[in-house]
Amino acid sequence: MAIVTGIGPGSVAARAQAPKTVGIRLIDAPSNRSDDPRALQYIVDHLPPGTTIERRIGVDNDTDDVQVVELYAAAGAITDGTFQFGAGRAVNELTTWTAVDPAEVTVPPGATAEATVTIAVPAKASPGERYGVVWAQLAASTPEGGGITAVNRVGVRIYLSVGEGGEPASDFDITAFEARRDAEGNPVVAATVHNTGGRALDLSGDLSLTNGPGGLSAGPFAATLGTTLGIGQTEPVLVTLDRAITAGPWDARIALHSGIDERVATATLTFPAAAASSSGPVATDTGGSSVLPVVGGIVLVALVVLVVSLLLRRTKGDRARV
Repeated sequence: MAIVTGIGPGSVAARAQAPKTVGIRLIDAPSNRSDDPRALQYIVDHLPPGTTIERRIGVDNDTDDVQVVELYAAAGAITDGTFQFGAGRAVNELTTWTAVDPAEVTVPPGATAEATVTIAVPAKASPGERYGVVWAQLAASTPEGGGITAVNRVGVRIYLSVGEGGEPASDFDITAFEARRDAEGNPVVAATVHNTGGRALDLSGDLSLTNGPGGLSAGPFAATLGTTLGIGQTEPVLVTLDRAITAGPWDARIALHSGIDERVATATLTFPAAAASSSGPVATDTGGSSVLPVVGGIVLVALVVLVVSLLLRRTKGDRARV
């Protein structure tokens, strides 16, 4: 498989607040995913059983000290709309297939060390998607006089689909909007998203408001990052708006995407007056239903033309035999 090298800024999966910092980034990815932003941040792939891949990672040291960094794979999972990281060196099926070489690097100040992540899928592996993280962890340090040991780590996520044939398609629906106010009284839009495809989704996007009171418009407002949906899962994507936004009604339009897949939905919303309250769900208009009648009409016209043509040919044939 061809590889794209020299990928840009790294993919930080989690970072504890600490004076010492390291960064980790993916250096290469499959060339057939070069237009997929997720594949430039994370290890995202679909492999048949019995396949082995290698991916290079870079560990950057932006401190003034030499850093000793441990490298290893640990379990991940998707729960309640978020990518969950296993505690410590938590193990799952994917981690038993994954090795990082070397397992430890010493990185001078301002320098980068490289390592190779190897994922070997067993020949008898069952179909499905697995999740994990390749972690770069600073050597644990214990405060003077004892106390809690601080562990600081950053990581690159792994989304690995296993199965024969082509990769399962990614797909999702935006099924409803809900106008809310949070506990501080800020207006919030919750867009309910259902993952209808065969791969996990990392959702981002923005919301715009038009045709408000007096013809006002507002936005776009960025969706809150961090919503990840597993296969078949349904969760809200939240967009927090400026407190100055009036109650409405507003015509709301949201565009959400995961990688190269994008969906757009619209609805009319009115924000409730009280803090920590909701207007209730409002069905969205995705505009997709208008495609089928048009296509059906084209097919129907084609069938009519074909039938008329056949009848004319038959009539001419009958006349030729008289």
